[in-house]
Amino acid sequence: MIGVLALALFAAAGTPGESSSQGAEWLVVAASDPSPAGIAKTAKALAPKTPGALIFQTKDCGEKRNVFGVATDISDSADGAKAALQRARGVIKDAYVKRCVVVPGSLLALRFPPVDSSIANVPGDAVNWDDSDRVSTAIKLPDGRYAVAQRVFVDDPEDPMEGRRVRLVVASGPGKGKVLTDDCASPQHFKASDGLLAFQCDGSEAGDQLLHDVLVFDSDGKQLAKVTSCRNPTLSDASAVVCSEESVDAKGRLKLHPKHVSLVQAKPPAPQRTP
Repeated sequence: MIGVLALALFAAAGTPGESSSQGAEWLVVAASDPSPAGIAKTAKALAPKTPGALIFQTKDCGEKRNVFGVATDISDSADGAKAALQRARGVIKDAYVKRCVVVPGSLLALRFPPVDSSIANVPGDAVNWDDSDRVSTAIKLPDGRYAVAQRVFVDDPEDPMEGRRVRLVVASGPGKGKVLTDDCASPQHFKASDGLLAFQCDGSEAGDQLLHDVLVFDSDGKQLAKVTSCRNPTLSDASAVVCSEESVDAKGRLKLHPKHVSLVQAKPPAPQRTP
């Protein structure tokens, strides 16, 4: 029945670019679901039979209606997909092939799932979770690289955020990347200069005001600075980050003041002299 549901959902979503195969890939689909919570549970159930499968979303195929699916294989040719389909039907009899014109810079193009496997473990009675807390996003950085804001679940019954976290990863290859931070709510205001990357995350609250943290990393993913209660970072050069320091007065009004923070970078080892 999973395959019947998947066929109906993807037929409704449509398949773009039927008249052209340029940029097309073929996905061997084992199941689908309209919700991120549903596809996380489905993928978890299928995992023992489909190692290496990837959750994807039809949004990344350029479709207006977004539906989530589990792809057991991704091929750059229809013939390759047919061969993979025969293998998949050995364990998922209703598996089928879906043609997809992958959107450049999308999670599917980067081979990152829009729904992390940990989302399957979100308790059913979690009251403050919604779909936006379950779906990851791709972010194009100012220097041309891509970052992935992975929405994940941390199993901690005492956690005031009910286990909601945003892990920020700079993609380095298909499904691979460097984790910059495991906890950055609402990453934004990215700036890049001379291999450095600066951005802000939601931080603490002061009265009715939301304060922020500014993080700075070098090209190797090493954290060079964390500036609390600051926003809107800029990198004028490789030696410092400038941001707007946040403070709240007795009447609860937000005040912003320029703040200059020096960046201490590791010096490369001195070349050894040869005798």
